[in-house]
Amino acid sequence: MLLIPKFNDNHPKIKTRLLKALGITLLAFALSFILMQPFSFSAASLLSSSDGNDFTINDFYNKVADSRHVATLDSNIVVVDIAESDRDGIAEILETIALCGPRAVGLDVLFSDPREGDERLIEAVRNCPNIVLAVAVKKAPGTDRFTIDEQTYFTDSLGDVQIGAINFPTQHTNRTIREFRPDYTGEDGEDIPSFALALSEMNSTDTHNTGIFRARGNEYETIRYYSRIFKTFTPDNLIQHAEELSDKIVMIGAIGDPGDIHATPVTASMPGILIHAHATATILSGSYFYQLHKYANWAIAFISCFVVILLSLSLNLGIKGLLLRIIQVGLLYLSIRIGYYFFIEHDVIINFSYTLLMLTFGLFACDIWIGFTTIFRWIAGLFAKPDKSKANNIYIR
Repeated sequence: MLLIPKFNDNHPKIKTRLLKALGITLLAFALSFILMQPFSFSAASLLSSSDGNDFTINDFYNKVADSRHVATLDSNIVVVDIAESDRDGIAEILETIALCGPRAVGLDVLFSDPREGDERLIEAVRNCPNIVLAVAVKKAPGTDRFTIDEQTYFTDSLGDVQIGAINFPTQHTNRTIREFRPDYTGEDGEDIPSFALALSEMNSTDTHNTGIFRARGNEYETIRYYSRIFKTFTPDNLIQHAEELSDKIVMIGAIGDPGDIHATPVTASMPGILIHAHATATILSGSYFYQLHKYANWAIAFISCFVVILLSLSLNLGIKGLLLRIIQVGLLYLSIRIGYYFFIEHDVIINFSYTLLMLTFGLFACDIWIGFTTIFRWIAGLFAKPDKSKANNIYIR
């Protein structure tokens, strides 16, 4: 006997509900997408800095992680603050460091013009082992390659000396420094390494981590800022701590220079030399961040919002509004906790900003949908013709 399945009458209702939830989710997606545009006239652009929406949820994760009572003293890098030292004082610093057997020395100072008495400085740089000199690069006109924009005036006279680009990948000086560029392709096809990469590869006894880092091949790498501190010395106490410079990467720069202070995820004012130190430490750590693709972030946001909206359409309780708000707030909190967990424990950056926005706009999109649907039905009713057959039927009345 052939059995014909009997479909439940609720199937069409479920299908309609799913399609309606999908439509409302698409509306929430559109609202969120508009708000996420950095140059759109929206609340985000009004509240953000002049460089667009200069805030990410990862800044919050960095801030929370860095506020923990846990910090690691970096064992590879030492920072020397030149303070108010003139060129003769910097030469003395280099002479002292050269006697301590450093693994590498990074000089984050540009001497753009010659001055009287520079002979000692030039000789100190020449005699300093494994030194990396800072350069600034700029994009060559009409190409995607780079050329040296600024460098110490006597760099070329030193012969085969290692250079490193000190550029930060930002368009505005007030932009938060979250990433660094590992290298820049020069006009001759040769790579100009970043200051951090040049130092990490200089005289390194263990090339395993730097090899892994280069193999990633990313144009930009996220800097790991949180819970890391560096030994910092001044010219006054450098000799007393000379033994602590042995086999270390010594980075020399100005910590108090107002022109070299930048915003980072963990603080609003960090000296450039410390940012380079954090970037170098990130390379040497062998632990690098993996960023989830933008489309994957949007997919997570879309699915989360769809679930909330479907619940909104399915629940028929008297406390529906209160329950939905509780679920909405719970999912917002859960998104932040999950993002923080993956950021700290697994080095995975999930941009839950999209999810937070879509969850926020989800129920708002429901209200918009219902409002427009009601208006549309009202307008349609104004133009609908009355059914005369029903109007003249006394039994229907």
